[in-house]
Amino acid sequence: MYAGAWLLVTALCATLPLALGVGSRYRPVDSQYAMAAPHNAEFVSAKGTRLWRNGKPYYVSGANYWQAMNLGMAHGPSGDRQRVLRDLEGLALRGVNMVRILAASEGSQLGRQPDRLYPALVPLGPGEYDESVFVGLDWFLAQLPRFNMTATVSLSNYWTWSGGAAQYVSWATGTPIPYPVQWDHLNQVFAGGDYQRFLDYASRFYADSALYNTTQRWYKEHIRAVVTRENSVTGTRYCDDSSVLAWELMNEPQIIESVGADGHAQLFRWINDTASYIASLDPRHLITTGAESKNGRTWFSTMHKSPHITLASCHFWPLNWGYYNSTDPSNQSTEYSISKLHDFVQNINQWSLDLNMPSILFEYGLMRDSWGQSSGLNAYLPSAPVTHRDKFFAAVADSVREHSSCCGQSDSARQAFAGAAFWAYAGIARPPVAPTEQIAWTGDPPHEPPGWNSVYDSDNSTLSIIANLFSQRQVADI
Repeated sequence: MYAGAWLLVTALCATLPLALGVGSRYRPVDSQYAMAAPHNAEFVSAKGTRLWRNGKPYYVSGANYWQAMNLGMAHGPSGDRQRVLRDLEGLALRGVNMVRILAASEGSQLGRQPDRLYPALVPLGPGEYDESVFVGLDWFLAQLPRFNMTATVSLSNYWTWSGGAAQYVSWATGTPIPYPVQWDHLNQVFAGGDYQRFLDYASRFYADSALYNTTQRWYKEHIRAVVTRENSVTGTRYCDDSSVLAWELMNEPQIIESVGADGHAQLFRWINDTASYIASLDPRHLITTGAESKNGRTWFSTMHKSPHITLASCHFWPLNWGYYNSTDPSNQSTEYSISKLHDFVQNINQWSLDLNMPSILFEYGLMRDSWGQSSGLNAYLPSAPVTHRDKFFAAVADSVREHSSCCGQSDSARQAFAGAAFWAYAGIARPPVAPTEQIAWTGDPPHEPPGWNSVYDSDNSTLSIIANLFSQRQVADI
């Protein structure tokens, strides 16, 4: 989800050398061994349109927790392992069994950039890792079995808050990123550049033939460094870790419209090349795209038809997509958002059935009931009501259950949805009470107002809805 997309809707209604860092704990993988690796029942697998684990159907009640890698650091400004343990415990008590996390963040060769994650996993250039950040990821993954959780691990990001695709283009061209609209933390307003200009720049990551070999070489080296990494806490390679549910190519790769039909071919080439490479390193884990799937059936097929993609991805953002009016305290726009949600889930379900693969709603979220107070931190405090959010979250739970094979659905009514993950969990964190440029590490990335879409540990009404997504009683009815 990107704030600039919401603002666009409301307005309308020098190549660096490649080297793996010494601290990356990279271990070579014998490709013949990898292709022959036996499947372990503890790994989540897909059979038709269902997920399975340990011989039983596996249904995902998930939370986005992109902060994991930095919060898991032993030292430094972002490390807070005690918070992580409390957050995971709180999620587990609410039935959450999957967290979606980020295993990529890129710094710039041009100095510190606005609204970025710091410290970055790759501080300056491709292949040069900050081992202390990597160890934070090691530690976090090592905690998941304690809470009976898995992780969907995103290997890149389209958006700039972690560096992402645009940073690869900046590395390859030596040019500064044309940032889109982002949150000005000091003045408490959205401000910045042209959204379409940014999209055109970032899409060069996989659409510019002159850059493709360079950006993809760096990107694949990063994939290899992550997927084959030996965890410094457990001694287990990530590719051998059953706590990983799936590898995600990128958070929200965007479609390529500027070149017409060739855009489909360019995007499919990147998805197929990348997914094939991941599968060659690790044939046991699921692979998903990270797509929002907001652009219709044809683009959904382009993003998921690769034989190496084994799990469909979709997101739903009513405010960003123009369905929800944040200045309307009535239920009118909430009900409209819910009607659009039902249509969306029904379509994704059918398209996934057509491809015979399971699907997860990897992101859904809604702001608190600030009703147009886009400036002022009070709108995002835990004391702000969540009436509309709770109605929307309850509708998500109902729609996903209706289109899953869980909870009383008969085998004759084959469905594709295997779960959903809300955006995003702030847990015990709280937003600042005064303007500051320091990262708050709530559920909102640094390019957005802290607390905007955050679910706090004190949001009991919302968390109760999440707890009932796939309750133990319902799963037992299969």
